[in-house]
Formats: sequence, C-alpha cells, structure tokens
Amino acid sequence: MRNWRNSMFFKLFISYLVIFAIPLLILIGVFYYVNVVGYQREVAEANTAKLTQVRNQIDLELKSLREVIYHLSSQEEIYSTTDPMEREGLLIPQLVAYTEHYPFINDMMFYYRGDTRMYLSTGRYAYDTFENELKKDYAWTKAGFFRELNELSGPAAKRVEAKESGLSVQGSTIAFLFPVPYLETFPQGTVLFTINEDEFLSKFTNIMGDMKGHIFIYDQYYEPLVTYSDPGQAVSSEQLRLDLRKLKGTGVFQLESGGEPFVVSRMVSEELNWSYVIAVPSAVFYEQVYAMRAWIMAITIVLLVIGVFGALLFSSRSYRPVKSLLAYFAMTPHAPDPAEGKNEWEIIRHTFDSTLQKNEEMLIQMNAQRPFVKDQCLLTLLKGGKVDKTERDYLLKCSNVMMTGEAYFCMAITARAAEADRTFLEEELSSLLETIMFPGGWGYGVEISEERYTAVIVALQEAPEDHVQKRSDIAKNLIDTARKKAGVSLTIGIGKLYPDLDHIGSSYLEASAVLFDNQINDKKSVHLFDQMDNGEQQVHWYPTKEQALYIQSLKQGDEAIALEAVKALIEQMTVGTTSYLIVRCLCFDVVNHILKAINQLNAESFAGEIKELLKFNTLQEFQSGLEEFTVLFCKRVNELESSRRLERKNSIITYINEHFKESELSLEHIARQYGLSASYVSRFIKEETGVTFMDYVTSLRMHEAKLQLQRSDKLIQDIVLDIGYLNVPSFVRKFKTIEGVTPSQYRQIMGKP
Repeated sequence: MRNWRNSMFFKLFISYLVIFAIPLLILIGVFYYVNVVGYQREVAEANTAKLTQVRNQIDLELKSLREVIYHLSSQEEIYSTTDPMEREGLLIPQLVAYTEHYPFINDMMFYYRGDTRMYLSTGRYAYDTFENELKKDYAWTKAGFFRELNELSGPAAKRVEAKESGLSVQGSTIAFLFPVPYLETFPQGTVLFTINEDEFLSKFTNIMGDMKGHIFIYDQYYEPLVTYSDPGQAVSSEQLRLDLRKLKGTGVFQLESGGEPFVVSRMVSEELNWSYVIAVPSAVFYEQVYAMRAWIMAITIVLLVIGVFGALLFSSRSYRPVKSLLAYFAMTPHAPDPAEGKNEWEIIRHTFDSTLQKNEEMLIQMNAQRPFVKDQCLLTLLKGGKVDKTERDYLLKCSNVMMTGEAYFCMAITARAAEADRTFLEEELSSLLETIMFPGGWGYGVEISEERYTAVIVALQEAPEDHVQKRSDIAKNLIDTARKKAGVSLTIGIGKLYPDLDHIGSSYLEASAVLFDNQINDKKSVHLFDQMDNGEQQVHWYPTKEQALYIQSLKQGDEAIALEAVKALIEQMTVGTTSYLIVRCLCFDVVNHILKAINQLNAESFAGEIKELLKFNTLQEFQSGLEEFTVLFCKRVNELESSRRLERKNSIITYINEHFKESELSLEHIARQYGLSASYVSRFIKEETGVTFMDYVTSLRMHEAKLQLQRSDKLIQDIVLDIGYLNVPSFVRKFKTIEGVTPSQYRQIMGKP
C-alpha cells in the first residue's frame, strides 16, 4: 500500500491549503502591519509630539525668567544705591509685579551680595528669618545656600526637597538662581525664583492626560529636578533612574528595568539642555495595540480552520477523475506496477515517461561531450609556447572556438566570497564567463580549479589605439554584468595585449601574477599588469612587474617564461640603481618571494639550493645561480603537479569505485567531497579515463549487475536497487542497449534459471 503522504489526494489537499493560506497570511500580514504596527508607531509618535509640547511650554515659561533677569539687570539704581530702604522701595514693587504677571512663579527673592537681608515680594527679611520662618518647610542648607548666593557666577537650577515635617502635600520646589546684573563679570546680586514641582507636573497632566508611569526632568548635568512615579508602579523610580542613564539621544526607546519592560520617550530642551523623560510600562503604553493584535490573531485562526475544511472539500472533488483513471489503468493488460511510481499520477504517467526518458538520456550523453573539447582547447592555448601550433589549430577547429583577430589578451578572474560559498560562486562564475560577447570582440572562459579562478582569453577584431582603456572597459563591463546577473563581485587581473596567439600564455601568466599580487587590495577590482609599478608609494625602478611575473611563472612551472623574466628582472636591477647594497637587498627580496612560493605550493624543501643561490658576490653570479635554480624548480613543480594529478585521479577513481552503488553519487557530490567544482571534476574524469563520469559509473554498475546475475539468486528488482538505480524499467532498457539482451535473458544465457 502506498504511503498516504505520497498519495495524490494528500498533495491536492496540501496544494489547496497552500493556495488558500498564502494569500490569507499575506493579507493578514499586511493588515497586521498597517493596523497594529502602524498604530503602534502612531502611538509612539503621538506620545513624542505631546512630550515635545510639554517641553516647548516649559521652555517658554522658563525663557520668561531670563526676560525678568534682563529687566532687573537694567535697573542701575538698584545696584548704585547704598540705602537699604531705598533699595527696598525700588525692588519690592517690581518683585510683586513679576510674581503677579507670571503666575507659575511661586516666589521671587533678590539678594544683594554681602548683605544679610533678603528682598521678597512680601518685604525685606533677615536671612535667618527667611530660612527659619518663611522657608522652614524646605531643606535649605543654611551655610551652603548662603555661600552659593554670594558666589554664583552663572544661572543654576536645583531641586529643593520638602521636609517630612513640613507641608509635604505641596511637594518639592525647583529653585532657579541668576547672578545680576546678568552677564556682568562681577555680579552684585543674586535673584532666586521658586516654582513648585506640581507646576511642572501639571503641564504633563494637561497635555498628556493621566500618566500611569514615571516622569523625570533632568538638568544639563543629568541631575533630577522633577520626579514623579505613579503609585501603582512596581519598579522604583531610583532603579529606573539608574537604567535611564544608559539611554542616549531623543525619541522612543525600549528599556527593561527591574524585570519589567518600559517604553521611554526622551526629549532634550534646546533652550536649557534639560532632558524630559517619560517611562511607561509597555503593557500600559501599547494596551490598545495588544488588544487589536489579539483580535487579529483570533480572526486568523478562525479563517485558517475554515480554509482547512474548504481544502478537504475541493481536494476530494478534484481527486475523483484521478481515481477513476487509475482504476482504468489497473484493469488494462499492461497495468503498471505500483512500485514504479510514488503516487497515482506518477503511476499513470510512467508509461509515457519511458520513451521520453530514454531519449533524454541519449541527449544528455551527447551534450556531456561538448564542453570537454572546448575546455581542452582553451587550456592548450594558455600553455603558450609549450604546445605545437598544428595541435593548437586543430583543437580550435574541432571546438568551434573563434580566435581570429588582430590582438589578444588574457584575464584572470576570481569572485570575492567567503570560503563556505566559494565553490558555489566558482561554478556560477564559470557559467557566466563561458562565452562573453562585446562590440569589437569576444572571449572564452575556462576554470583553473587548482588556482581557484577563471581564465578568459579575449580576441579583438582590431588592435585598439588605447589598449589600456579598451581592456579596462571590457573588465568593468564584466564586473557590472556579474553583479547584475549573479550578484557576484569580481576581481580581475589583466595581462598585456599581444598581436598573436603564440604569446597568450605570457598574457595568462601576467594576468594571474597581477591578480595574486593584488589579492588583498579591496579598493580596486581591475588590475592591469602594465600598471603594476605605478603605485603612489612604489619606487619607479623597483622591478615589481618582472618579479611578479617571475614568481607566477615559477608556480606554473613555465621554464621558458620564467627564464625570460629572470633576464628582465636582472636588467631592471642594473638600470634602476648603481648601489651594490640596494642590489643585494633586491636579490634577497627575490629569494624571499621564492621561499613564499615554495611554502604556498607545499613543495619539498629547497634548503640546499637556496643556500647555493645566496652565495653570490656579483649580480652576474646571482643571475647565473637564479637561472639554474629556475630550471630545477620548474622541473620539480611539473613533477609535483603530475604527482598530485595522479594522486587526485587515484583518489577520485577509488572513491567512485567504492561508492558507485550509492544512488546519491553525482558530480556535485564528488565536487563537495574534494572541494572542487562540478565542471572541473567532470572535465578531470573525462581527461583521465577517456569517458564521461556517467559512462564510467554506468560501466561499474553494469559490471556489478552482471556479476550478481551470474552468482546470486536475487530478484532483478533487488539487484537494481543494490547497484544504485531507483527505476527498474530504466535499468532494463540501458542493460539491453549495452548487452543486447534483458537482465532475465542474460541470466538464462549464463546458466542461471
């Protein structure tokens, strides 16, 4: 019996459910965002706007205090008279007028420095009387406050707490002190305004309504001036004040204090640099938002339940024709085996798929051969002078690669990516650069898996006048195309332009050399070999290009180009400087780069050869020793490459031989196993075995199938599953195509009943 999860009815049910659920969830999501999220944002913005109104209103009232101070400062007769009675006559009426004109001022006091009397709107008092009688309900510090009155040099504000024994119902008061005359170097007096804390809190109540939270006003030093906490709050204002110090800037913030989440609104006064802070529990602040969210979730659940019943009804009706057709196929003489398919539709479709599948397999085998010839041709061109011209022209003709132009150059291209994504991006890059077309020319790309980049050979119909600009434009267009189509950022190294294909190998080495020389340079994406020594901090005679080309040719094992690079390197040293010490330093730098190349290649130790190379007294001796070392090194690099290639071949072939029975075995699986790209593995197997990956695996499986047909009594179906096939008819067709008989006939021929 088929698994109910694979049945057509179940899939129809899931399809209808998805068709219903996706639009519903999208609609609910949009509705939720527009209403809940939007309303939540509106609540926060409205709260911020109200807090801004509170700030502006308080700032406006406090600004009027400065106007009073400016007016008092202009009354010169107050400061010039020495008669206390005359000063009292001048001051008291003005103080009364100020307190009447500005009702938010609780009281106003003038103190002439050095005096022991205070001037209030109600008269003149001795300081002791002022503190002990008039302000006895507040915690005035006699000595400290008196000293502050005499030493004040700038505006100040302070919170004066009410004594427990006093009239605490009025709350604390805020004292504002100003030196007068204002902005004078040596002020002669001090003016004190007192405003009840309730006056500030009333602004919040009038604008924001009943506040179920905490209110704070801080001065420019973040000292509290006004504090209020709703009696029902579980978190103390002291704990909350400590946590509020962590917030910076203005706006609406989320804060957790004492295990309870708060929504904090903060504004800063432009006039006084005061901070206005409101902290409300999130449950209170977003109370209506949470209620709306609960309703939306309930409606969503109800609609989903309705959708489930609707999906059951529609899937039942849609399944009836499929059920009837399956019953008809079951009554025919050629009824399909239920095991052939996973569900009803696949069982019905199996008869029609057999022929199509066979044709597709043949087409795949034909298409699989096409990329190998092209890749082999391009790799041959990159070898440059190592390849016979006749062989090269033959490969060009067979692979249908057009290399007819007046100028040629090579680009080495790699993708910037993390190591985890590199294999995937290399395959994307290889596919993107397989063939490129542009006005005036074209190019072909081939993956260089050992170096983890793609080489592109470009042919230009006409030699450009500005060859540097032309090559740069082609590279930049490639970068833009890769970014738009594949989302890949490329780094491109460009070799020199040559008039024929004989030097394309040199251009390839130059491109790879400049690419590796700038592999940590993230500021530029295009690097030309011609411009390697044009850096702002590069000494003009330092042989940068020659050295990079020499090291890269060593890594590639290209003896001819490496020896040419040695000559160019020595010539540049000779022309660049006449200092013997500098020449020795340059020689040692070349040796240092050689050591780095040896380390990168994981090659065997060249300690003895390096020691011999360093035993030079003249530049000619160094050149002679370097040429001998180059020949030896290139020989060993080629031997090492052959050894590694053989080792890789043996490893991959052994892996295939051991795992060919696994149905999940594929090019992608092997590529992941060895950290290579699937295209490279496919080309590698074709080059080393002479057949494609699929043909090689098929031969192993067929050989194993014949052995089991001869030596065991297993059912053919069991043998097919054991050797990695999932489709018995497909295996039977393939077996008959190769052997000329079916598996059953082969077993009979070999003497098995």
